[in-house]
This record gives sequence, C-alpha cells and structure tokens, in this order.
Amino acid sequence: MNALQLYQIIRFSTTLLIGILLIRFFGLSTAEVSIYEILLFLGNFMSFFWLSAGQKGLLTLFPSYAEHQKGTLLFNLFLLLFGLAAIAAALLYFGQELLIQQLTTYPSLPYISLIAWYLLFNTPAQIIEYIYVLQKQDRQLVSYGVVIHILQLVAIIVPIAMGMGLEGVFQGLVLWSLLKFVWLWYLLYQYGSFELDTSLQKKVLLIMLPLSLHALLGGGMEYVDGFIVSSHFEEEKMFALFRYGARELPIVSILVAALVATMIPLAVEKESEAITTIKQKIHQLSNWLYPITIVLMVLSPILFPFVYNEEFSLSAKVFNIYLLVISSRILLPQVLIYSRQHNYVLVLSAIIELIINLSLSLYWVQLYGLEGIAFATLVAYMVNKIMLMGYVYFKMGISVHQYIHLTNYIFWNLLLVGVFLMTY
Repeated sequence: MNALQLYQIIRFSTTLLIGILLIRFFGLSTAEVSIYEILLFLGNFMSFFWLSAGQKGLLTLFPSYAEHQKGTLLFNLFLLLFGLAAIAAALLYFGQELLIQQLTTYPSLPYISLIAWYLLFNTPAQIIEYIYVLQKQDRQLVSYGVVIHILQLVAIIVPIAMGMGLEGVFQGLVLWSLLKFVWLWYLLYQYGSFELDTSLQKKVLLIMLPLSLHALLGGGMEYVDGFIVSSHFEEEKMFALFRYGARELPIVSILVAALVATMIPLAVEKESEAITTIKQKIHQLSNWLYPITIVLMVLSPILFPFVYNEEFSLSAKVFNIYLLVISSRILLPQVLIYSRQHNYVLVLSAIIELIINLSLSLYWVQLYGLEGIAFATLVAYMVNKIMLMGYVYFKMGISVHQYIHLTNYIFWNLLLVGVFLMTY
C-alpha cells in the first residue's frame, strides 16, 4: 500500500466516522443529517470536475518538466484553482435560490454562505496530497493525513458537543479549510516558484478542459443520481438513506484511485513498466478486496441498522448493488489514455456513460426506487470501461491481458455475482 492510498483510507475513515458519530452518538435525526449531506453535496458539485482535471493535469505535466519549471507549474496551477474556486463560491452564493429550487425538493437551505467560504479555501487545498506524492514525501503525506483529519473531527465534533448545531459544524469546517489553505501556501513556499506565467496557465487550461468534461460527464453521474433522489422523493430522509448506501466498498475506490494517480506519472515516463506494475498491483488488490467485498455483502443488512439506525436498512440494499462496481473499478485502461493525453476519448466515453446512466436511472427509479438508480450506475460504469479497453486495444495496441490477470478477474466476479444473487 503506498502513501496516497493510506492517505485516502484515512480520509474516508474520517468521513465514515463523522456520519456514525452524528447519528449514533450525538443523535441527529436522519432529516438533519440529510441537510448536512446535501449542503456538502452542493459545494462539491460546484468544484469536483475542474478540481479533478487540475489534479490529473498536474500528474501528467509535472514529470515532463525540468526541475526549475516544476515550481512555476505548481504556483500557476494554484492560481488557476483558486480563481476557479472563487467563481464557484460566488455562483453558489448568489445562485443558491435557483440551485435549491431546480435541483432539490427543499424550499430553502441554511448556511450556504458558510459552504461558499468552505469551497473557496478547501478546493485548491486538495492538491496538497499530490504535491507530496510528486515530491516523493511519503512519510510527510501520511503524517499530514493523520493530523488534518483529526482536526476535521475536532472541527465537527466540538461545535456539536457545545450545542452549536449544524451552523457551528459548518463554521468549524470553514476554519478547518482555512488551515488547509495556509498549509498549501507553506508547501508552495517550499516547492513552488512565485512566477506568474500566463502561457503556462493557458497550456494547463487546455489540458484541463477535456479532463473537466470527462469528470463532469462521468464522475458527475454521482451528483445527477443525488439530484434524481432529491427531486423524486419528497421525504427529506431519503437523500441521506441514498447517500449512505450509494458508496462502493470504500477501500476499493480509494486504493484504485490512488493507484491511478501514482501510475499516470510512471506511464508518462515508462509505459511498459507501468503496464506490468498495474497488472501486478491489480492482481494483489483483487485477491483481498473481493473477499472483503463478499463478506460485506453478506453482513451489510445487519451492519447498517446497527451502525446507524433501523431506517438505514434500505441503504444496505443500495450498498450491496454498489459493491458490484468493483468489477469495473478494478480495470484501469484510463491510465494509458491519460498518459498519452488522448483525453478526447475519455470525454466521448463519459458522454455515452452519462446518457446510459441518466436514461436508466430515470426509468428504473420508477420501477425499483433507490435500487434502480444504483443498478443504472452499475451498468453505465461497466459499459464505459469496456469502451476504454476497446480503444486501448484497437488504437494503442495494448490487449487486456497485458494489464489484468483475466482468469483471476473472471473467477472473482463470478463468485461475487453469485453471492449477490443469493443475498438479494
């Protein structure tokens, strides 16, 4: 397990613990938790696609730059992300009434101004972990992850314990995001070069544009699903029930995403070595991620009501469907596409994925409720990966068996589907 994977596990574990504490320990109602979740959801919706593009752009550009240029790249990327964060925060604040009315069933939502400040500081600060990765500062990355997420717990738990309610929680998150922002400046002072380079910014923007579209069209389906739930179900608690269930096995998405992030720079420099490494790493991950997935699939109907409350039994059903997403998540043709900067392919596949996901979600939500949305996501993800694997094979001459053990993959997925059918 590399440092970025460990960092992402710390981050997710903190998020999971916060949800458990808010419901079980501090006794917030499911409706209150829904407000907390949908506010963060709206903030993330305004930034996730261009932030992802900035992170991927940094990973693809950084290895190809000379040492004296890398610092300039870091600083100018920061300026771009901070500018985009300011625009997103302003749109959220001034357009809140339209967003809430069009995308949710809530007549209004409180604390939007606090979410706007949180968005402004927290979003650009999310390149901190990638700066550590690119500087090969593994120990510092893990230490940062432990400290910053302990502080996140404090920022949320202390206001609740003091009776300050959700307003205090979001005030705490603003202070926490400001601390991260200050730490980013410290890292820029260490590794950056404070030279404004508009030509470099234009180059980064050109790379970010297709990557933003890919993230918006592909990863954005998570947000479309959320808006489908918030617009199709009038009960406020349904949003929290869906959001707490609509999660893959956490360590799958975390470990695979971190592996992609570390493999992209390697593939840029040494593609054949990256292909071999991907195959080896995925084989190792599969042999313990699939058994954990299967065990969780059997236990989730017991765990969700126990960890949260009885209302979350529905979340367990949604969760079990999302566990099947490992079958597509574990395939990594996108690393090779990122490394060669064939970004238009990612955009095209994401458009098709979005069309499939949206169409099936709107149809199946009427037949199967929340579970229908989950099934639509499962199908769309797999179709997307099949298209990317086809491109890598026919256009780049790299067959599937070069970066995945097919026999091992087929075995685990047949077993996983069999368990799902027996427990569904």
